[in-house]
Amino acid sequence: MVRTALLFMMIVLAGCSAVQQTETPLERPELIKSAPLPPVTSVVPGGGMKFEVSILVLKDGSVGDVRLIQSAGDPDWDTLALRTIMKWQFIPARRAGRPADLWIHQPLLVQLRDPVTRNLAGLVCDSEQAADSLYSLIENGEDFDTLLRHAAETRGDLSVVLGTVDISGYAPHLKDGLMKLREGDVSRPLRLGNRFVIYKRLKKESA
Repeated sequence: MVRTALLFMMIVLAGCSAVQQTETPLERPELIKSAPLPPVTSVVPGGGMKFEVSILVLKDGSVGDVRLIQSAGDPDWDTLALRTIMKWQFIPARRAGRPADLWIHQPLLVQLRDPVTRNLAGLVCDSEQAADSLYSLIENGEDFDTLLRHAAETRGDLSVVLGTVDISGYAPHLKDGLMKLREGDVSRPLRLGNRFVIYKRLKKESA
């Protein structure tokens, strides 16, 4: 029997390491967003379900390939989970300051938990300096919603209306920042890969 839809997966990343050793020191990939894993059709132990994979993180932060190292115990679930991991997003590895493709060996612990939802919109900036300048405008009275509309009209890729999203799979620094927002609050610029986002927690939609 499929577990209740109110329960979602939490991914605990541990012991990330490169599969292939290189002579040049690398800045390791950092997970910034994970897609929810498939529903569990069996009982999950209290300590969680162990699952181990190798992930090819490409230099654009996307996942190029995933290979199963240790099964979670359900072959069908394993297959669906591998497909889901292909949707994850990373800050890529860097070698000598440049993005690089890298295989990582990734043990995972899958646990059931309630979703953590927020109704969000965001302004995306290509650099920390640009994000700080935009945030300074907001602090000095510029209306966030006006800036969001202007960004949508001039450069659609700089405005993001996410709606209600489950942030439990977000990178810890993003989740922590968004958890602190009350309705109507605007966050300081938060790093999302090579960009920075200023989020606003929207009011809940009327029923």
